[in-house]
Amino acid sequence: MTEQIKKQTSIPSKDEKKNGDYKKTYSLKSMIDLVKYPVLTEKTSIIIPKNRQYTFDVDKRLTKTQIKKLFETLFEVNVIGVNTHIPPRKTVRVGLARGHRPSYKRAIITLKENQTINYNLNFATPTGAVGVTEVKPK
Repeated sequence: MTEQIKKQTSIPSKDEKKNGDYKKTYSLKSMIDLVKYPVLTEKTSIIIPKNRQYTFDVDKRLTKTQIKKLFETLFEVNVIGVNTHIPPRKTVRVGLARGHRPSYKRAIITLKENQTINYNLNFATPTGAVGVTEVKPK
C-alpha cells in the first residue's frame, strides 16, 4: 500500500510535450483523492455478486489504465477490466437562475474470481460516509 505509482520528478521540456513523450502521472496518495465514492444503488447491489463488478465515481481526468493501477494497489485485487462513462450533467434551478451539477466519470471495475472490495474505508458520499452509522440523540 505504501508503494507509489510513477511519480514525476523532472519538469518536461517543450519538445517532449510536442512529441508526446511526456505523460502526466500521479502519485498513489493523490490518486486516492480522485476516487470520489462508491455507487451503492439497487442495480449495483445486483451486479456485485453476479459479475464481480464494482461501481465508483472518479475524477474525469483519470484514464482506464490509471484506474486499474489504482485499484490493484489500493485494494490489492486483480482487475480484469475497467469500463467508464461520463453521465450527462443534471440541470439545477435555484429561483430563476439555472445551473448544472458538476460533471464526473463513473468507472465499473470487474474483478477476478473470488475477490471482493471492502467498502468500509469510509468514502465520503453525497449523503454521508459509507460504513458509518448515524447515531441519533434521544
